[in-house]
Amino acid sequence: MSEKSASKRLYYLDSVKYIFCLIIFWAHFTGVFWTMCEVKPDLKPGFQVLFHPPLSILVDSNLALYGFCMLAGFLAAHKKIKSVKELVIQFITRYVRFVVPFFFINLIAFLIYYTIGFPTVVSSQLLHNSWVGTYYNHAPTLKELITASLTMSGELNGPLWMMKYIFFGTCFIFIYNFVRGLIEKKNASIGAVKIPLVIYDIACLVVLIYSFFHLPEPNFFHFHLVLLGVVLKRANELIRKDIDIFFLIMALLPVFLDAGGLNRIVYPFMNAHFSAASEYFKWSMYWVIGFSFFLILGIMHSPILQKALEIKPLRILAPSNFSIYLVHFPLITCFSLHLYVLMVNRISYSKEFIVLAVATFIALFVVAWVYEKTVGKIQNKVIKTINDRIKNDG
Repeated sequence: MSEKSASKRLYYLDSVKYIFCLIIFWAHFTGVFWTMCEVKPDLKPGFQVLFHPPLSILVDSNLALYGFCMLAGFLAAHKKIKSVKELVIQFITRYVRFVVPFFFINLIAFLIYYTIGFPTVVSSQLLHNSWVGTYYNHAPTLKELITASLTMSGELNGPLWMMKYIFFGTCFIFIYNFVRGLIEKKNASIGAVKIPLVIYDIACLVVLIYSFFHLPEPNFFHFHLVLLGVVLKRANELIRKDIDIFFLIMALLPVFLDAGGLNRIVYPFMNAHFSAASEYFKWSMYWVIGFSFFLILGIMHSPILQKALEIKPLRILAPSNFSIYLVHFPLITCFSLHLYVLMVNRISYSKEFIVLAVATFIALFVVAWVYEKTVGKIQNKVIKTINDRIKNDG
């Protein structure tokens, strides 16, 4: 791949990650104000279409979250590591690159708690939403701030819990790349590189599949989603000639199926004509993993979708995808809930929902931009300084 094509790929992949982050934000926002409410608020039927197919795809963060994990693994799979020293340095710098942003956003959440506060408990009661009441319901200590940051837990920022799986997944990919490089180097001298590499890749794939069905804890499969980024890279390399319409369909079909096509069209058809096999066509995380995988693979080979993802507004906004992810949950649980408490029972819930959605979207873009220009710059300098020191000392 040329530098030019690599640069081009980065633009649309950034846009994909940005869209994924916005979907995750919207899923959490609607989770607070509708989907996770045990007793649904009085929202007009016209607005309830947001939670039904095909728009239901936007309030189910699984497709976006799984894709986000796979893209992290895909990008890590391009990292070439030639020595044990370099491998150790990559582990340490990777850890720093995750922990520093964790600390800064956790510090912000910590300061919010002891100033304007998070009205999650009272909002939980008003909304009949026990899920939101599980966050910021006790005063965090300084020790918890440090521990949550160093261990990459979601105690001070709920959605960040999955970042530790991305961290460990990418570290395993670095090990995989290192060992693969050793095999390639050793066998190059005897002119038989391909067969040992194929055996190695197959063995790793078998271990990946086996371990996926023997998880130490339920959320551990996110670690495997990151490892699927390597499979995505290998599949991408095997595709020699692009058939535009085929890959356009490959990208769009998962969206159609996840947005209700599987449950409303495919499953009823299979149940009517092949009832014995119909159970395999119910919506599940296995289907969504496939949706995310083929959506990304299809985009990688669809020039039409790439051009759409490289339009100027997206190219400007897309680099802030990680900032969007970092700030969105404290924003919802602080700003949005404070605004909700101010409006509750004063106007209809439908009007409240419109005001909350519009105000939170605007605030999200503003806060993410401010974070990028202030805290983001500081954390990037800290990361660069620590990484440079580690590499120089190493």
